[in-house]
Amino acid sequence: MLLIGDQDIQDDQDYRVISGELKLQFIKLASGRSRNLYRTRIEGKGGILDIMGGIDDEERIGAVKQYFFGRSIDFLISLFSTETSEVLAIFPGKKVTRIRTAAASALAADILSRKDSRVLGCIGAGYQAYEQIRAVSQIRPIEKVVVADTDPSKLKFFSTGLKGKIDADIFAESEVNHKFKEADILITATTSSTPVIGEEFIGTDCYINSIGSYTPQMREIDRSTICGSTVVAVDSIEETTRSAGEIIDALSCGCIKIEEVNQFTDLVMGNVKKRKGAPREGSYFKSIGVGIEDLAVAKYLYSYVKG
Repeated sequence: MLLIGDQDIQDDQDYRVISGELKLQFIKLASGRSRNLYRTRIEGKGGILDIMGGIDDEERIGAVKQYFFGRSIDFLISLFSTETSEVLAIFPGKKVTRIRTAAASALAADILSRKDSRVLGCIGAGYQAYEQIRAVSQIRPIEKVVVADTDPSKLKFFSTGLKGKIDADIFAESEVNHKFKEADILITATTSSTPVIGEEFIGTDCYINSIGSYTPQMREIDRSTICGSTVVAVDSIEETTRSAGEIIDALSCGCIKIEEVNQFTDLVMGNVKKRKGAPREGSYFKSIGVGIEDLAVAKYLYSYVKG
């Protein structure tokens, strides 16, 4: 059994390869060759315990992820053989989850954003946002990045860290402003309970990727933006209709219907449903994370580290 900590995982990941691993896993899921364990959530004193996972029946391998979100958050992923029941590897730490979330964003953006997207907007300047920009910049010819955060130290770290990592000009802003109107792709990576950007700062053909909110109480994007999008997509309908505040709200008010919502198993098979008469040409993708994604990334990293 390998113990693979954050320090054992290289920083400069090839997201074209990893997003390809996710795509393959979702194709398997769509055809019944892999299976997903949806998030089981227990609310306790001081926080929330989550457990999720997946099994690849073809490769006879599975993964379970568990974490407790309280004062902070950390993760533990175990990778095991479904043929021998042997535990192959344990991944403590946050890095696998950051890579998984970024790879899912890269896959969704590759399917839903314009091929000539050159301006990327990002709200939030934490570690997750950093990895998101690196991932999307590998699958689109990004020339300009506009990032907003209220914390000056995060913005400085963010801008310095990205230099030399992406071939784009970086503009750091203390608040969302008119520069975001230029964005072809918009990423929101916050834990806000209220929308972080108004419609007046979003282009009509902008592709939106919301990754930060993960409880029914959280909302990064306002209802009108979501309901006005031509394509509404999520990684998993089962997960987001239970846990993603924006999707729960949009469905409950009736401005979108469940049958209009795409999920990854639709997207990877080329079955993208478009909403007729929507005022926005752009697409909206909500990612909350599913166990099959953790399996795909853990399996890839295990093979890489093992050599």
